[in-house]
Amino acid sequence: MNLQSTIQAILTQAVQSCLDEGDFSAPMPEVVIGHPKRPEHGDFACNVALALARPAKRKPRDLAEAIVARIEDSESLLAATDIAGPGFINIRFSESVWHRLLGDILAAGESWGAGETRESPRVLIEFVSANPTGPLHVGHGRGAVVGDALARLLRLAGYPVTTEYYLNDAGSQVQKLARSLQYRALELLAARDDSRTAPAEPAEGEWYPGDYVIVAAQRYLDEVGEPPSGDPTAGQLSDLAAFAVEQQRISIAATLDRLNISFDVWFSEKSLHESGALTEALAEMRSKRHLFDQDGSVWFRSTDFGDEKDRVVVRKSGEPTYFAADIAYHRNKYDRGFDHLINIWGADHHGYIPRMKGAAQAMGRTAESLEVLLVQFVALIKDGEKMKQGKRLGQFVTVDEVVEQVGADVARYFFLERKFDAQVDFDLDVALSEDPKENPAKYTQYGHARACSILAKAESELGMKVPAYDLALAARLTHPDELAILRRLADFPVIVSEAAEAREPHRIVTWLHDLARAFQSYYTRLRRDNDTVLPPASQRDAGWQQRWDMDKMKARLLWVDAIRLVSRNALTLLGLEAPTYMTRLEDPDTSGGQDA
Repeated sequence: MNLQSTIQAILTQAVQSCLDEGDFSAPMPEVVIGHPKRPEHGDFACNVALALARPAKRKPRDLAEAIVARIEDSESLLAATDIAGPGFINIRFSESVWHRLLGDILAAGESWGAGETRESPRVLIEFVSANPTGPLHVGHGRGAVVGDALARLLRLAGYPVTTEYYLNDAGSQVQKLARSLQYRALELLAARDDSRTAPAEPAEGEWYPGDYVIVAAQRYLDEVGEPPSGDPTAGQLSDLAAFAVEQQRISIAATLDRLNISFDVWFSEKSLHESGALTEALAEMRSKRHLFDQDGSVWFRSTDFGDEKDRVVVRKSGEPTYFAADIAYHRNKYDRGFDHLINIWGADHHGYIPRMKGAAQAMGRTAESLEVLLVQFVALIKDGEKMKQGKRLGQFVTVDEVVEQVGADVARYFFLERKFDAQVDFDLDVALSEDPKENPAKYTQYGHARACSILAKAESELGMKVPAYDLALAARLTHPDELAILRRLADFPVIVSEAAEAREPHRIVTWLHDLARAFQSYYTRLRRDNDTVLPPASQRDAGWQQRWDMDKMKARLLWVDAIRLVSRNALTLLGLEAPTYMTRLEDPDTSGGQDA
């Protein structure tokens, strides 16, 4: 049961009845449903009466009263329908609705939150796409995690999604990498053999000096053999480049794997040049008069599509620009049958968007068919101060270094905690803490671990498994916090759908953290009221089952299992592990389970 859709349908029918019966006259509006700002005002709220006020020429409160009077509740879902303020309609469902929804959640299991499967639009998400000339830095890491989480989110929402890494394996930077590999391999050979002369170090800016090139050079010697000692031929340089790029691709893939990220497709830029796709794309642009010649270069009429100036696609030297390759690449994406393209770029690529959207329009597509998300930078914080970042500065620069220090789950959480277009302050001291009270990533996982611990303790100590769902049993859930958490669990499919449409995976982080906090608050309240889900060991004498409310305990086990299921679904959606045991929140120095 999708409660938001259900109440939307009920109110839509009520408004239509008012129009049909002549209660007021106006065009049929869209009925939008949301949550009241304060939970005590109801489960859902609707402002349709305010939207109707002007066209109907009536006071919104009078319209709200007419609409409420026309509500038909044949299934007895509603406990109360109130009118608040100038004309807001607040709806409260009966407790039986939440008890029934518990059964829906348990029956759905892993699919709770999933949207209806659709065949279109086919979505291609391209992200990371860093040059294969060095390790991924933390900025790449955030873009990678955002892209992966968005792909998971859209898939769960029902979209057909393909993920892709665009491998920039053509151009001057690849030739520089090839010469770096050659130099390092010759350097290694000279270090082993005194009769060899060490090669001269390339000039600054003409090679990549990182240790990762030494690793690739050693592999080259082991797998291929000795590189040319002098200036390589075009063929030798191409072979060196191909080997170096593949080593970096493998290294990048391993880094991403540590973050629980994989790609459906690794697309080679080089293939666009070798297949003639780039030449074909530019020829098509010229045939449509989107290109012109000036000062020996070839230009794209980017200003025709709102860009601030026209852009070069072929330089005077005859060498195509990166933009030309991107035109061919995006043409290829469309030709493969993708309807909607999502590119995830760094925040410094803002000026590149208009020309790419212009290129999409020049291909006969809409500007909206190409969607670009700009991911903001990551500031690393250590001892309360921002760390200087750069290729040769700072202790934590690469993704591998961060993951090695804090773990993949914590890294992913921190990268996703805020909206992608807001800068992240990655506090390493907080991220390194194992205490759920200090580390929000651990706290968010703690809810699932606590639910698992309760269920495990019920089985190991009491011999009780989660019972089969029964509505009469579920009706024993009457504690306000139990009902409030059921409302949160019921919201999950809507949260998934809305987060997918908004391209905002951080909404799942917020929702899950709030669920964990509500679950923890529930236990605080139970202890305050001398209540527990399971009977304390001190009360389990020979006759404890006769004194204990067994049906309420069984109902609570069902409820805890639903929390476990939905928490796991949300954690999986974020690419995080769903731990079954964690350090107790009440006693951070004690490990191995939670108080039930």
